[in-house]
Amino acid sequence: MNTHHTKIITSGFVSVVGRPNAGKSTLLNNLVQSPLALVSKKANATRKRMDFIVPFENETFHSQIIFIDTPGLHVSTKLLNEYMINEALKAIGDSDISLFIAVASKNPREIQHYREFLQKYKKKHILVLNKIDLLSKDELLVCLQQYKKYQSHYLSLIPLQACSPSALQKNALLLEIAKNIPQHPHFYDSSIISTTMMRDIYKEAIREAIFERFSDEIPYQSDIKILKITQKPHILYIKAQIIVEKDSQKSMIIGKDGATIKSLGILARKKCEIIHENKVFLELYVRTIRNWSKNKAGLRQIGYE
Repeated sequence: MNTHHTKIITSGFVSVVGRPNAGKSTLLNNLVQSPLALVSKKANATRKRMDFIVPFENETFHSQIIFIDTPGLHVSTKLLNEYMINEALKAIGDSDISLFIAVASKNPREIQHYREFLQKYKKKHILVLNKIDLLSKDELLVCLQQYKKYQSHYLSLIPLQACSPSALQKNALLLEIAKNIPQHPHFYDSSIISTTMMRDIYKEAIREAIFERFSDEIPYQSDIKILKITQKPHILYIKAQIIVEKDSQKSMIIGKDGATIKSLGILARKKCEIIHENKVFLELYVRTIRNWSKNKAGLRQIGYE
């Protein structure tokens, strides 16, 4: 017997917030089961908001949850960082509820991040305590007690491991969200996992390769401009430009006899192929735009409005 029509249909937008490196993108990739968000060990890897559409269904709810991945909330003086923080604030404003990701830790600074969030936002939110595997059982209990002091502020507290959430943890989180978003018909077709433009997703994949290959300032002072995407039978052609701020960075990326850009290209191509689920031909160029991240014209040129 089909009892589907008696289910509560909910649909809503959930902004995912927290300090840089708390595990926001990792959690989203595991919920949507696709490597769409840039995941890097380095803080502030996410620059623009991206969204991920996750269906959830049980005996009570038939829900469509649209997660908005946001740049980490941090204090900033740089123009690009200012742009990132504004993206995060806009996402919090546009969403029905927020997911605040805190890191399970003995460090009192972590609770401080959460307190700062509470002072600024009166938004309905679910508190997710990530990286619980890094604490012993006793330490985790102490940590949970500290957050319980704030229980009048959050809808619920869910401890989990973003890097490999159990089915139980995932279910608990999605159910809590399904209950707290509006009763509303679904916004998107069930086959769509993100409304973020594909070119932005490929751009992030190439940026992720740069984060993996280079340390120091290159990942932060570089960006990607997708020049062209052409779909041919059996292969996707992507032509992209790596933009840096100094000629010395350009020569580092190209490397001796082009060896570095070649290996970077292989890594980036593999990432694009995982997303495209098919063969990709990737052509990379490097271009210097002096101090692009420090002035509005430079940011605009690359696509940060």
